[in-house]
Amino acid sequence: MGTHGESDPEVKAVLNVLQTDPDEALQKALEVIRAAQGRGDKALEVRARVALCAVKLQQGDARGALEEARVALAAAPESSPELRCQALRSVVAASLQDGALDVAMREVTAALQQFQGRNDLCGEANALELQAEVSAAREDYDVALETAARARGIFEKLGAQERDQWAGYSLLKLAEFYISAWKPLDALKVSEEALAIFRAKGDKPGEGAALQTVANSHLLEQNGDAALAKVEEALSIFKSLDDRAAQTAALRTKINALLVTKKHTEARSASGEAAAIFKAAGDAKGEASALLLVTEVCLQTLHSREALTAAREALELFKGAGSRAGQAAALTAITAAAYDDESGQAVEAAQEKVALFKDSGEWYQEADSLLALANVLVSRIGKKIARCKLASSDDTLAALRAAKDAHLKFSTSGNPAGMESAMRVVSQILLYNNVSSDVIDAVRDPEEVLQDVMSGKYSDPRNALPKPDVVKSTKLDEIIPSSKQLDRNKFAWNQPLNGYSYTMIWQPTKDRQVRNRKPRGSYDILTLASGAKTTSTPALLQARSHDASERNDPLVVYMLSSDCKENYASTIMSVVQTMGAMITARVPRLVFVQFDEPHYDWTDTSARQCNMYPVILGLLRSMRIEAPHVTVGFVGGDAASWISNPSPMIDSIFDTIECDESEVIYKKGDAFAPLLVHRELDEATQFVKPKAKIGWKATK
Repeated sequence: MGTHGESDPEVKAVLNVLQTDPDEALQKALEVIRAAQGRGDKALEVRARVALCAVKLQQGDARGALEEARVALAAAPESSPELRCQALRSVVAASLQDGALDVAMREVTAALQQFQGRNDLCGEANALELQAEVSAAREDYDVALETAARARGIFEKLGAQERDQWAGYSLLKLAEFYISAWKPLDALKVSEEALAIFRAKGDKPGEGAALQTVANSHLLEQNGDAALAKVEEALSIFKSLDDRAAQTAALRTKINALLVTKKHTEARSASGEAAAIFKAAGDAKGEASALLLVTEVCLQTLHSREALTAAREALELFKGAGSRAGQAAALTAITAAAYDDESGQAVEAAQEKVALFKDSGEWYQEADSLLALANVLVSRIGKKIARCKLASSDDTLAALRAAKDAHLKFSTSGNPAGMESAMRVVSQILLYNNVSSDVIDAVRDPEEVLQDVMSGKYSDPRNALPKPDVVKSTKLDEIIPSSKQLDRNKFAWNQPLNGYSYTMIWQPTKDRQVRNRKPRGSYDILTLASGAKTTSTPALLQARSHDASERNDPLVVYMLSSDCKENYASTIMSVVQTMGAMITARVPRLVFVQFDEPHYDWTDTSARQCNMYPVILGLLRSMRIEAPHVTVGFVGGDAASWISNPSPMIDSIFDTIECDESEVIYKKGDAFAPLLVHRELDEATQFVKPKAKIGWKATK
């Protein structure tokens, strides 16, 4: 989202800061929203929320951005179609990044109908252009171009009074769509129409933005000279307005035009102009961002040393300004600039980036950084092999560890594309170390690969991987010192399990200490229920109204009704299929909730009903072994506990996945947890010495 067309100076300041420091932009946007709410300024609040949506999109929080955009759309007054279009555009941008294409199309269609009902031609054209964007995202390009043509036709019908600045900026959005659809002639014509509107209205910022869009349209046709002429006009306007952010954007367009015309020296000089602008203004973050532009241009013109120097300067400036996002961008630039350099600077920069995101707790970015580190190490392995050397053992192990950690992070966050990329890196490492292709095809788990490598499984004269340990002694007690515990007296069949039997009892939780309790998280609850809903529905409503239910981390709650024991086999099959789906879908949290079943005393030999919970506990304990990446909990209780005071049991739904007390059953309002105790089994074998019957002797 650019600053063109934004009239409010507070919101424009947020968007300017966004280009250099998203974290600071987030704080500024929240401050503007609070100030607007305090003054009761709805228009400013909507604009600030639109800017906040742009900040969250740049930070990768698409869901949070979508929520803010919806709030902005709901707050935008119907009497201001321009504000509604701004909020609607934010909803579409957030929905597209979140992959919610149906949500985007539904919102745009509703807005289109409203604009048509109010006979608002400019609003209708904006909605049609957004429909075209959503259709293109759906890969329905014919419909997208047809819808864009309808929007363009409406703009042509606008009268002289209606062709104001808003219509001009709307035409620029349509031109940007045509550029993204690789339609340079249409983009050029539409942007020139917008340019004429801005010149007629004397809108200098709009004129500069239109000139830049015209230049981008010429670039799409590879007409560098025409693009250069237009962008020079735009630059002169932005300089007169002292708009540094707009100057930087225009300089980027100018650099692309110079690269198209093969003027590499001039392109590097133009990139230096941006850094000089911010340096003269004393803007350290802006100067650092401009230096990253210098790095990019130097890399495109194959001047790696200059690119590395500029990236290093940018990193120091970002560190001085305390910008974590800027440091990450600078470290990425250093990695790219030193990629082909064997000095090790690329590896050091990639490792520093991993540590940066690890300290901040940003899992997604840490996973991407680990994958980038693994790729840098693989590249270094390939360069050494090209010089007829063996693959470095240190680089191989470091790359495997980085790929393993990245795969684990992607697996935890449910990112199959990232997991696949990590597996490709692992396969490439094994290939460079002359491992058989059949073995590589069978690889499925980087953790297992690393263990096999360390154990010497893939050691070969053609690689430098660790060799297997040589066992010098074959005595069992020297290899396994604990094996002496197996020394026992003469074996007898009459008590073979003596000393190895345990019994599980249910102990009151108040008599034991809960370990490893994590801070209370927030979860997006998906509920599955079987059988009668008389007990599961109230429990679901209470769980969704709990403080921990905030639509963040995914949590599946499987509720087993009071009559599930009457459908024993069907319930077992449903539970097993649910577990399999959870494992396949990489959903990391699952809690079973059992109604109307307390635990029973193992010493009670009286007849009782066939409870369901022992089978469920057996299945979920097996799942913990076979799928350790899924956290599974269990909460049960009798009818008295659920009816009298269900709140502790609702709390336990979240507690079981946040501490070691992962299984809890309530009986008459008291909580019990399983405990294994050592107990010798009663001897079940009876020895009987047969005696001869008296009748036999009489027969003889």
